[in-house]
Amino acid sequence: MGMMEDVLMNAKAAVDAVGEKAGRVIDKSKLRLALVDIRSELSKKYRMLGKVCYVVYTTGKNCDKSVSELVESIKELNAQLNSVREMLANAEKKTKCPACGAYNAKGALFCRKCGARLAAKAQADEEYTQEELLDFAEEIINEETDD
Repeated sequence: MGMMEDVLMNAKAAVDAVGEKAGRVIDKSKLRLALVDIRSELSKKYRMLGKVCYVVYTTGKNCDKSVSELVESIKELNAQLNSVREMLANAEKKTKCPACGAYNAKGALFCRKCGARLAAKAQADEEYTQEELLDFAEEIINEETDD
């Protein structure tokens, strides 16, 4: 029975690992869906704001209250969008560039968007090694082929 118990324990551990990974995938998917929903709502609010501005411009009506409410709603949605982006970046183990705010793979040495150095070194003026520059170029090429 010892061998059978080992097989069962290994199978249970494998099932637990798969379940945990599936849970992380589902969590990331939920965050991505939330991003889509928030972006859609933002788009609606911006369109509404444009229509209100058009009415103000063409009719001369005072729509300050409507504009104010829409602007506040847009601010709240943008805050939610940034929060969900941050949660998704954490779930995907990404790091934020201090220079431009773009998200990069953990352990990346340079930002894929602006090229700023992500990993701090002891000396600020230290030259990049050939290997670091090649790694950076490879990251950019992989990002471009993934899109």
